[in-house]
Amino acid sequence: MAFLRVKKINNNYYYYLVKSVRISGKVRQKVVRYIGKSKNLVSMIENAEQK
Repeated sequence: MAFLRVKKINNNYYYYLVKSVRISGKVRQKVVRYIGKSKNLVSMIENAEQK
């Protein structure tokens, strides 16, 4: 199952779609897709609603 991860870098927020995977018996997060800043997230959601 994928979920949204937010990272704050220099007062900017960046969004990543990540999923949990098990590597050598430990759970790690793997980035599925880089989304970008919040304005990219909003446009991505709007495009998904139109389809």
